Amino acid sequence: MTSTPRPELMPVLLGTDVGTYSCARMFHEAFGCRSVTVSGLSRGSISYSSIIDNVYVGRGGTLDDELMIKTLIDIADTDRTPILMPFMDRDVDLVVRHRSELEAAGYIIPLASNDVVERATDKGVLNEVCSSLGLPTVTTVEANLSEDRAVWSAGLAEITFPAVIKPKEGGTAFGRLQFTGQRKVYTAETVEEALSILTMIEGAGFTGTMLVQDMVVGDDTYSWIASGYVDSRGTVTGISMGRQILGLHQSSFIGNAGIIHVIDNPELRSIAENVIAALDLRGFFAIDIKIDSRTGEPYVLDVNPRWGRGSYYAAVGGVNLTRAMVADFIDGIALTPRVGDREGIYAFVPPLTILRWVRDRKLRRHLMSLMLRRPPVHPLSYWKDPNVKRFAYRYAADFNQLRSLISSYPSPSDTAF
Repeated sequence: MTSTPRPELMPVLLGTDVGTYSCARMFHEAFGCRSVTVSGLSRGSISYSSIIDNVYVGRGGTLDDELMIKTLIDIADTDRTPILMPFMDRDVDLVVRHRSELEAAGYIIPLASNDVVERATDKGVLNEVCSSLGLPTVTTVEANLSEDRAVWSAGLAEITFPAVIKPKEGGTAFGRLQFTGQRKVYTAETVEEALSILTMIEGAGFTGTMLVQDMVVGDDTYSWIASGYVDSRGTVTGISMGRQILGLHQSSFIGNAGIIHVIDNPELRSIAENVIAALDLRGFFAIDIKIDSRTGEPYVLDVNPRWGRGSYYAAVGGVNLTRAMVADFIDGIALTPRVGDREGIYAFVPPLTILRWVRDRKLRRHLMSLMLRRPPVHPLSYWKDPNVKRFAYRYAADFNQLRSLISSYPSPSDTAF
């Protein structure tokens, strides 16, 4: 009996940055399909591409929720299978809030259930999960900015400074705000500096909860990433590990990697899989783990229940995450788990920056030798998507990233800040 072929895939991607293009590239490599992006303005990462159809809506880059949802529903009315891919916390929040009407329009949404997404992005829940698994957790104080200042400021006495300050719930409500001095993550050397930062955020109108945490010490190379896909049966069918070599240190990009050494780490991979199981997570994930340089203990710092900005590094390791998702969500196939075991380098910034920002001589020598054996992979450089303007943008972006790094992080530090 001959099976009816499924309709062509139509990935619909929310965003304009390198993570958006990387996802389109991975879909194209796996299935040969073109993606659609929906955004308020054009950006070089997705412009002049032969594998992306760009839909720009809104006036002057302004794109409200109502217009976005209407546009997405209009786009879904096709003969292709629409797959909706949010990349930023605010886009995940939008999709979760309008999930029922988007699914009614025909969208495949490869996110966990709404309650699991909420739990996974709650840093307090993550601390509880890590404690239950016997993993170390950092001392954390919750500062509820809707309460009286005296209440949340008193808790800072528990913190050993320097400290890290960030939103408790993944930055969704926080990310919708726009104010001078806004950052994804703040650092404070003293309690007075922490109070100043929290007061600024409170003054910007944020009434949610910020977390103040003891800092896990270590430069960029002590940070690891686990990116993958867990299917509807709870099986991690694709996962790849990467060691961050150099992060992006501009205020709006903190927490994103510029260079990743793709290499398996079974111990940290096991930790990531245990956290995923404890959260009952489904769909794409990106998990940040940092090893404290003083103790050697690994701390799970963040769980993102979505495609990560640098997730193309998984393909460098030999794992195409879109294949895992399509097999599960669309074809109903239980794949044999695949672990990224091909060593390589993902580089969104010029890879020779390794010579300046990697202090460990043995690691630096190994990375230079690896680059000679296997050239680094730039997510925007796709040989099936040639265009002179794209080529020019890629190198201009490299130069700008290098210039910003020199300005914001002139030399490596023990804290990576």
